[in-house]
Amino acid sequence: MEVLSQSQIDDLLNSLTTGAMDLDTDVDDISKKVKEYDFRTPKRFTKEQLKIVSSVYENFARLLSSYLTGMLRLYVEIECVHIEETRYSDFNNALPDSVMMALGEVQFSGSSEDSNTIMLDLSKTISFAIIERLLGGTGDGLDVDREFTEIELSLMENVFRGTFPQMSDAWSNYFELDVLFRKIETNARLMQAISADDTVVVVMLDIKMKDLQGAASVCVPAVCLEDILKKIDSQYMRNLKRINSAGDKERRELVMNYLQESDLELRCVIGEAQVNLKDIIYLNVGDVIQLSKPVNSLIDLDVGKSCWFKGKMGIQRGKKAIQIKEVL
Repeated sequence: MEVLSQSQIDDLLNSLTTGAMDLDTDVDDISKKVKEYDFRTPKRFTKEQLKIVSSVYENFARLLSSYLTGMLRLYVEIECVHIEETRYSDFNNALPDSVMMALGEVQFSGSSEDSNTIMLDLSKTISFAIIERLLGGTGDGLDVDREFTEIELSLMENVFRGTFPQMSDAWSNYFELDVLFRKIETNARLMQAISADDTVVVVMLDIKMKDLQGAASVCVPAVCLEDILKKIDSQYMRNLKRINSAGDKERRELVMNYLQESDLELRCVIGEAQVNLKDIIYLNVGDVIQLSKPVNSLIDLDVGKSCWFKGKMGIQRGKKAIQIKEVL
């Protein structure tokens, strides 16, 4: 931090009193750099984590498109268009009173039963178009504003039972889990599966059928999603360690293959003795040098300058040889 001198402080005060400095302009410049942040709902996921979730539900959109196309015998185009982190109360307040909402349960190793609810909301336009098509209609949709009948709810229940396994398959590229259908809700104000202040991640899907266009939304509690992402991170680290260990093994084998062709000096050390230079000068044939080892002791077999083996002297096919007794 730079400390202003007294003269600089006087100049600054004079400029303020004379109007040479425009405070409004400076405040506007500063406000442009300010980013709003709601401390009541701090962000719990990084951009990288949301990219993983977005990738999962892009895959889910493709799987669901194929599933509905095969069921309805009508081309259904589904696209993942938006993902956001928000409070459940904000998500629920944005829904109309009458909805077609399927509640599911996420199951995986270590999951908590209190925070594994997942919701899939389908717009009425698409819901009535699916029902019409299943009952033999053209799939053009019905422009009606009424509650669903028991027969219609039964038909949609079968549709949702086949929809949630597609979500399980979408997650399988990252982590193995099961998403099971539990029930259908048609009144958004009566759903209390998630606390109003809890953070959720909402994925918006755009659906097109013939000339109709509607939307679907997937609501995942942050607590459940955090557990899944932690599992993915730990699984990724385990796989990375496994890959690294396999790579280390291959590198060791490669190094050993190169070393196997190397030439090394192999020396047999029968024993050691300390002799004066005078005695060595006067050595003659038949003289005896006393070594530091007994006659029946094992001798050292050195590779380079290190002792690797211990063995015993002998004769093999008329030549002196060493039989290895110990590996050091």
